[in-house]
Amino acid sequence: MSSVRESIDIDMPVEKVFGYVTDPANWTRYVTSLTEVRDLSSPDVDKGTSFVWEYRMFGMKFGGRGVVEEFQKNRKFSMKMEGGMPIVESFEFDGADGGKTRMTFAIEYEIPNRVLSMVANSSIVEGLNAKEVKSVLDKVKTLCEAQT
Repeated sequence: MSSVRESIDIDMPVEKVFGYVTDPANWTRYVTSLTEVRDLSSPDVDKGTSFVWEYRMFGMKFGGRGVVEEFQKNRKFSMKMEGGMPIVESFEFDGADGGKTRMTFAIEYEIPNRVLSMVANSSIVEGLNAKEVKSVLDKVKTLCEAQT
């Protein structure tokens, strides 16, 4: 499995950033390649909540089932998505600085053979995933700070 990890500072209290990131209605807003989330097993997201997901990369759709693996209020949130493109997304939150939050986002992923056969080089996919991580961080920051 390959992985990418980065952090960003957000001018919003940790409980609000955590609430935004863990709300399934927002997942497709800040994860560009995530096109659909449906069939949540519970309206209240917590550890063990499952869902169906769809992701798009290189014009191809990948889908599968996901489950929330960690849910530590205002501290950590992670999801494991299995299927056409196995991905683990993890968010860590540090709100020690009053009204600011340091959020770290990491993804671990496997590159499916059908994607590798199209691009012929895993570094292209790795570069796209690094851009995706940066995009997620920037979008969460922009969307959260716009709410203040």
